[in-house]
Amino acid sequence: MAVALVGIAVMVFLYMYQPPILSTDEAIIRAEEHLQHIPMEWERAFEENEFQDVPWGNFTAELGPRRGVWNTLLHRQQWEVTVNHNGKEPTVVIDAYTGKFLEMWGLLN
Repeated sequence: MAVALVGIAVMVFLYMYQPPILSTDEAIIRAEEHLQHIPMEWERAFEENEFQDVPWGNFTAELGPRRGVWNTLLHRQQWEVTVNHNGKEPTVVIDAYTGKFLEMWGLLN
């Protein structure tokens, strides 16, 4: 019984340690969605519909590690997607596994 429980615990940990990462295209699509539906705390920094219909070549995406002890232990990753549009370059940071919005910088600094 104990061996089965340890085996299940190891399998769950291995799945949490390395779940599938979003592809570059998926990360760009998710970041674009976040730019089109900007969180309330950043609405004043953007004009309405400012990032609608941005050409695909204006996006750059970089995969990197997330900060924090727990994230380092589990080797968690994040996508940093930068949009170059009309002289502005906001960067949207999303979770590399779920596409969840983490933070944004560029225009705000």
